[in-house]
Amino acid sequence: MARPVRSHRLSALCAVALGGLLSACGTEQPLEFAAGRSAALSGAAATAMTVYSPRGQPVDEAGFVWLGPTEGLGGRVLEGEPKIFARLDYLKGPTAAGLFKATTGRIEVTFPFTEHATILEGEVTITDSSGQSHDYKAGDSYLIRQGQVVVWEVKGKQVIKSFFNIVETH
Repeated sequence: MARPVRSHRLSALCAVALGGLLSACGTEQPLEFAAGRSAALSGAAATAMTVYSPRGQPVDEAGFVWLGPTEGLGGRVLEGEPKIFARLDYLKGPTAAGLFKATTGRIEVTFPFTEHATILEGEVTITDSSGQSHDYKAGDSYLIRQGQVVVWEVKGKQVIKSFFNIVETH
């Protein structure tokens, strides 16, 4: 099992992973994420909608920021050398939305937020702690609740998803 994310680590996780949950987490934001976040948020604010995956076109990967080692985000690498990236397009309090990208590998993670996501490119297999497993590909969506432990496995070059996350207080 992945190690649970303690409340003090959740603050660090939010700051690194989503960069924008700072008002909820009270953590200072890394400079490299601040630049990407402000650019993404200013672009999103200028339009009525953000289209992530126009029919027949690849996802625009501009603005993705490397989130650092998975261990710093509450994950544990089980296989490979996966790298994870994110782009934040919406932020208000404990709620964030944007894009997430992961490269080939297998990671066990305790989800630090409740997430609804839709796969835009690539494929991923998600297995929960009960052993239930599902292969997700472009167009598939899922909901994972805060605190759930899952194994996230990217077999191809990478997977990109859109996400909507909320950090729930208990």
